[in-house]
Formats: sequence, structure tokens, C-alpha cells
Amino acid sequence: MTVPIDIFSAAAMSDDAMVRKKGIGFIDGSISGFALLLGDDAAQISEIATSLTKKQLVVFIIEDAAQDALRNAGVSAGWDVGVVPMSMNNALGFITRVSQVFSNGDDQGAVLDYARERLRGFTLIVGEPTPDRLMQAQAARTLGCPLLSTADLPPSLEPRDNSVEYPAAIGGVDPSTIVQQGIEERGLQIQVPLPELPLAYSPDFSGQVVRDDACGACLAGVELTVTGEDILDGQITVIGPDLDSGLRGNQSYAFLVEVSGREMQADFEPVLERQIETTLNELDGVAHRGQRTMVTLRIAQKAIDNGLSLRHLGEILHARYHNEYGMILSRVQITIFTEPAQIEAIRARAQAIYEQRDKRLSSLADEDVETFYTCNLCQTIAAGHLCVISPEHPGACGAVDWMDARAAVSIRAVGPNKAIDKDGLIDSRIGQWESVNRMVQQESGGERTAYSLYSLMQDPGSACGDFECITAMLPGCNGVMIVERDYDGMTPSGMNWEMLYELVATGAPVPGFMGHSKRALYRDKFISAEGGWQRIVWMNHTLREELRPALEILAAEADNHGFVDKISTENDGVNEDEIMLVMDACAHPALAMDPMI
Repeated sequence: MTVPIDIFSAAAMSDDAMVRKKGIGFIDGSISGFALLLGDDAAQISEIATSLTKKQLVVFIIEDAAQDALRNAGVSAGWDVGVVPMSMNNALGFITRVSQVFSNGDDQGAVLDYARERLRGFTLIVGEPTPDRLMQAQAARTLGCPLLSTADLPPSLEPRDNSVEYPAAIGGVDPSTIVQQGIEERGLQIQVPLPELPLAYSPDFSGQVVRDDACGACLAGVELTVTGEDILDGQITVIGPDLDSGLRGNQSYAFLVEVSGREMQADFEPVLERQIETTLNELDGVAHRGQRTMVTLRIAQKAIDNGLSLRHLGEILHARYHNEYGMILSRVQITIFTEPAQIEAIRARAQAIYEQRDKRLSSLADEDVETFYTCNLCQTIAAGHLCVISPEHPGACGAVDWMDARAAVSIRAVGPNKAIDKDGLIDSRIGQWESVNRMVQQESGGERTAYSLYSLMQDPGSACGDFECITAMLPGCNGVMIVERDYDGMTPSGMNWEMLYELVATGAPVPGFMGHSKRALYRDKFISAEGGWQRIVWMNHTLREELRPALEILAAEADNHGFVDKISTENDGVNEDEIMLVMDACAHPALAMDPMI
């Protein structure tokens, strides 16, 4: 395409003070991009212009008819509100001058390349695509601006400009979606301001506790983030009672977050889903713990009294998803359920999706990869805590596995996940590497100097509190017990869940005790340094039966058929003497193993 020399002439005439003042916004992302608005459809122009400014785009009003329509609708104009009357030549000249200044370039080709990459915009025709409007839109293609029109375009219009990566012309676009489609066609990353909130919102509030006597609503439920179709960006819906309509006490809830975007992939869904905890914990009076189907959301009565609603939580998530992950998504729609029947439907859907996610790593072993990953996402609630994640060693919460961590690093090179190249094997039995230990020391702020992936007794992993199960050594039985969060009885360790939780959920390793997910038990590497799953001598009954299929597969592979029935439950006893009687009667393999201590 020939570059119209008038663009550079207009660039030379631009107001350099305004170029520098506004240009920095394009560079740092506080201005998401620009739109060139042509047309005379007064009924649509003001609404479209307002929608554009809400998305933090500068709107250049190119022709008098559009300016008149905005004036008649009472829409203010000027740089201060991001609605700027300006001819097409001068608007393109302004963008070109911004490119010259911030790229420090004089070569025309380099200046245009910088503008196409960093100063992204699109052209909208709202009304009849007259020859003059089409000619002006053609000039804007010099800077990579695709054209979107509410009316059909002439079939003779070139469908694609080979010098620009973006479609050049799309006609017949619904006025209600033209802004969103323009954003997506040009690949803009939209900055969404946080909503006005009745409470303070800051990372300073991460890790706060909402105690029983201060809690107004204690919600337990499920959270799911999925890639959606035909979703409406910014639509926040609450189905069932909200906090401002009487939702109080112990209640169930479900969060369904649907996202879409050109770069969005199914592998990114768990990464986004795990951010819900960090995002909501920054709100004063809110404490979020857990993941998947074992989430608790405790909301202080003072927060409710000040006007906090569940809708506010959805608005926060919408803004943060856009601002932190706008490079992969362009639409975020959130539905919050407090109606029981709807919650159960979401739970069933989520469980099926979780199972599919978990199957991705079933055939991948730690020896098959050269890179492990860290996750420090929960350090805001457990200082010094850090997970090292491998194909056979998921995060303690169970919501972040090796593929999730790899996807997170591909999205954000600087973030809660970091890659570790396996180097300097120290001990393959306990699973220690020099490179892992160096990274652990760095990421824990010096709190830890060693990390064993496969040992319960020597430098085990720590836990933040978002785990599903606790494994604890039973020295008198030469084995281990495993209890799940939902079990409220006593265990052979002499402690119930609450007592064990206080011991384990500190963010510091406790040899002989470990918080972990249920899926950690699906692999041979689970505490393999101590003999692995064959050390299990007691589990609460519900957990044993839930994990029976996975444990039976492991037992069959080891030619140890019938092993699961050798695991005692609370029905057999809750002290080590009672468990030993069962072990002796069934010849439990732990009896023949080396002492654990």
C-alpha cells in the first residue's frame, strides 16, 4: 500500500505537547487504543462513542455530521474526555507523530511498523459507507486499522490488505456489537477500571481472617472458569439472593466465569480459575480459601453493612481478568449462583471438566520432562510457602498441575509461576535437585533451602491451607494415615482435622505431615521415598472408597491385589493399637517395610 505523504505532513503539524502527554498513555496501556468514527447515524453514534470511551479508547470524531450528532446528544468533546473532533488526516498524523516520538525513529517504514504494533486502532462507519468515507477508511489502513461498518460494504472493496495482519473491511456489523468486534479484530488489550466499591481494595488485605463472630455470610461452593461462546463482555448476573437481599449465614454458591479471545486456550482455564482467590482476597472483609468444588468465601458483616454485594465481586473479577490477562482474552462474562438447583448443575458440570483436566498427565512421568515449575500464588496467605510442581507432583491445592503451571508461564513470564530446569540431581529417591533447591531458597525468601518432591520425612513440601487431605505418620503402625477435610471425627494420630490443619497449614514444612490434594495419590511418586501408597494403613471411610479405583490400579500394577481392603477406616478403629490388630490380621505390607524413623 502506498503511504499517503499527507500523514507525515500532518504529523509535523501536530501539537507536540499533547503528543507527549497523551502518547505515553498509548505506550503504558492506560489508553487501550483509538477509534476513528465516521458517519451520520445520530441514533447510534452517541451510544457507540460512549461505549468506546468506557473501554479506555480515544475516539477521533472525523466528520461534522458525527460531531453534530454527539453535540445534540449532550456528549462532551475534548482530550480530557477522550472524544476528539479531528480530520482523518490530522488524526492519523497525530498517531504517526506519537510513533515518531516514542520510537525515536525517522525512517517512515519503521515509524509505521511501530504504530501498527503499539498504537492500535480501528475505523467505524456508522451509517452509509459513501465513497468519501471509504476513501478515508482506506487511508487509515496505512496504520493497520481495519474497517467495520454498520451497513453492508461494496463487494468490490478489497477484503484483505496483505501488508496488514488484520481484516481490512467487515460490513453489516450489528451496532450493539461493533465496538467489541473492533476491539477483537484489532487485538486490543482493554484496561477496565475497578468498580466503585464500598470497601477498601488492596493487596494489603490478602491473608486476612474473617472470624465466626464477625462473619455475615459463609459461602461454600464451586468455581469454574471456561471458554465460552456468544458471551457478553462485562455481563455480571446473580441468580438467587444477593448479600443486599438477605443472603446470610451458611449458604452454597457457584461462580461461573466464561471468557473468550483469539489467544484463549482450554489449557489456560485452570490458570485463570486459580486467580479468583488472589483477586477476591484483596477486598477488605472477604476471605477466600480453596479451589474447585471445595471453596469457602467468608464475608464479614461489616462489609455487608457497608453495601458489599456479590455483584461487586463479579465486577472486580471482570476488571482484573481484563487488566492482567487481556493478552489472551477479550470478553469476560460472570454468573454467580446462590439458587441450590443451579449450583448443583454447575457442580456436576465442573466435576466433569476437572476430571478431563486431570487426565492430561496420566501417562507423563517426571523423568519425561526437563523442566519443573514453582507456584507461590498462596504466599499472600502463608508467607514462605512454595510448591514445586512436576508431572507426578501437583501443587498442594490440586488445582495447579504441571500443565497448568507451564501454561501460566507461557501467559505471564513474570508471575506466581516460574520454570526450573532440572539440574544437579542430589537424590533421586527423595526427589531433590540442586536447581530446585536454589529456586526454592530464592522464592521462599530464604525460608527454605531444600525441597523433596517424593518424601514425607525429609524436606517435604509445605502447605498453604487450600489442600484436600492431610497425610500423617503413624509411628506405632510403621505407616501413614490420610484424612480428608470433610471428615469430622478423630483419627489414629490423636488429632481431628482441625488440629491437624493448625499444624500443617502454616506454610512451613512439617516432617511426617503433609497437606496435599486427592489427585496426588493417583501416582507412584506420592511419598515414594517412604514406600509410597503401600504405607497407607488408615483412611477415613468416605475417602478410601472415593479413591478405591485409583488405588486399585496402583495395587494391580504392583501385583498387590486386595490392598485397598487392608486399609483400616474409622469403622475399624481410631487409635494405633486398633489399627495394628487389623494390620496383623491382613498382613499389611507396611509391617515388612523398614522403620519410618
